[in-house]
Amino acid sequence: MSDQTLLSSLCSVCNIHESKYKCPGCSARTCSLPCVKRHKQWAQCSGRRDPTKFMKKSELATPAGIDHDYNFLSGIERDLEKSDKTVSERGLDVGLSSRLRGDQSQKMDYQFSNAGVKVIRAPKGMSRAKENKTHRSKSGNRNIIWTVEWIGVDKRRTLTQSSAVEPIYRTHPLFESPTSKKKRKREAEAESISRPEHLQGSSEPTVTRVGSSAIESNVEVPGPATSTSVPLAAPEQDAGGADAKIPQPDSAQPEALIDRRHIFYLLRPRTSSSRRVLIPLTSSDTLGDALRGQIVEEFPTVYYFPAETPELPSEFMLDEEYRKEEGEQQREFEELMKDVDPEILRRLKDDGTNSKVDEEVDSKRILDVLKQDLGGL
Repeated sequence: MSDQTLLSSLCSVCNIHESKYKCPGCSARTCSLPCVKRHKQWAQCSGRRDPTKFMKKSELATPAGIDHDYNFLSGIERDLEKSDKTVSERGLDVGLSSRLRGDQSQKMDYQFSNAGVKVIRAPKGMSRAKENKTHRSKSGNRNIIWTVEWIGVDKRRTLTQSSAVEPIYRTHPLFESPTSKKKRKREAEAESISRPEHLQGSSEPTVTRVGSSAIESNVEVPGPATSTSVPLAAPEQDAGGADAKIPQPDSAQPEALIDRRHIFYLLRPRTSSSRRVLIPLTSSDTLGDALRGQIVEEFPTVYYFPAETPELPSEFMLDEEYRKEEGEQQREFEELMKDVDPEILRRLKDDGTNSKVDEEVDSKRILDVLKQDLGGL
């Protein structure tokens, strides 16, 4: 039995000899060069490692993982240098489009500064930079139309174009205005009229979303309330006044119901924590007010959870808790630095400035990029 080779260790192509090689692209095991070529032909495999393939942080924070990441970033830099060299050798004129993009980017940076939002730009060509469609509204005012990334409990990702002057709960992708609810109700009624008579008494519900019929008929729907909920009751109107004809309660109740069903958090990007740091948002605040004084990466990422969620999942932490941990680490570092002789620090600083400056700057740039990469996971 000890002389027998396990089936899992045999070559995946010939199934005769013990495997010696592992394909970097798909991890298939082969025993010889002919089997490697057959594997590439049969599986249509390139035999190359995918640099964008997901890796666990434990695998990334290793010498091999850092080498892979560094090679990927170096490859991007080489491609950019190659394209610049090709443009200069062929005499292609791409300055105008680049200047236009630069001017537009500067204008948006000015808008972000006025809005009190710090936007971290993603590298050109990255998917997040391509997805960013944030722009200024055509009305000519300071209103910004943000690209907003919404992520729910099911990890489903939705991108929307949301105005900075709209409340957060109205920009939410699951929000449905009273007008669309009434339209859907009319369509449902028309469909029920057009049904055959033997189906008229069917108990099949005509409502496609939970609570929509109760909203239309002003029936109270029980649900968990939060401190950010909008009051269900509208201000009382004089029965004899002109405002009595305005159906304010009918239009206010659906918004209040949607408002109290979800709680919203803004993702804080590029933190040193292994967990995602979330900043609580008030759903009745406008998107512009919620983003003022915050930092976003290209565009804001908002997580939403059901209001009855007792606590955040373990992969998240609140910004208050994160700041507390950061403060404790900073105090520990300051106490540690107090024990270091100032003369030693001064000599280290002098030695660093007098040594190879260019190589030091390049190494710092590479280290900063790798730190940002690891911190964004």
